Amino acid sequence: MSAEQPRRSREIKPDHVILAFRVIAHLVFPWLTAKFLYKPRVGPRRRDRALDRLAFWRSVVGLLAVLVATNGYLSPFVVLSDNYGKALRTAGYALLAAPLPFLVLLAVTRSGFRSELFSGGRRMLGRGALGLAALGLPLAVFFAADGGRYFVDSLTELLLVLIAVVVIGWYATFWVCTLYWAARTSFWMSEIHPLLAPVASVFFVLLITVQEIIQLDTKGVPIPLWLALNLCGLASTLALAVFEYRHAWSTGFRFRGGPRPVPAPGRLDRTKLAGQ
Repeated sequence: MSAEQPRRSREIKPDHVILAFRVIAHLVFPWLTAKFLYKPRVGPRRRDRALDRLAFWRSVVGLLAVLVATNGYLSPFVVLSDNYGKALRTAGYALLAAPLPFLVLLAVTRSGFRSELFSGGRRMLGRGALGLAALGLPLAVFFAADGGRYFVDSLTELLLVLIAVVVIGWYATFWVCTLYWAARTSFWMSEIHPLLAPVASVFFVLLITVQEIIQLDTKGVPIPLWLALNLCGLASTLALAVFEYRHAWSTGFRFRGGPRPVPAPGRLDRTKLAGQ
């Protein structure tokens, strides 16, 4: 006789309810949707999580500092528009420059580890393609609907307007969050190699800062204050990048060793001795 199979329990457990609420929250709030789709994986160590939170708060505190410091000279809308333009340029530069570090790493990485670069490259391309599709969708909808005319009654028209406001508001926030993740991750270069992210962030911020100084468009802000804000942004980015790079290096990441950590020589010797 065959053993009686245990029946699957259909009882709703607290974990199921929490998971359902999380799914609903990720669908309702656009910033959670963008975070789920675009945020690279964070390492399991406490310092990994601390550096990830520090990167977020550096952006928030930096933006608030600029808003407060330039309150007497610029409107908040101009400041937000300027930071939006910088994020857009950062993402655009990273998109154009992404093939070069991948080819350089492909050349310098040891032959036994090169295959792992392709999986990271596919992840970067997947996130990048999804981000570009999200950023380009409003333009596609605009051109597709250009010149179209619809005749509906007043009640249906009001309902459509309300739905459009909600959808546009949700998507506009999602659009900005998509741009934020593309700029913050330097177009997801860490998916190729963890050491690329801090190096790329410093390079792009330095490039944009030099452009700002050459153009010298202060928009009415006194030059000493304007220069101090730009240099402070560059310095904070550089300091965070140094901490990220040193942490990744101490964890065991090497440019020639592929995107996975390898044990340091001293740690490797202690492991062998412990095994003996």
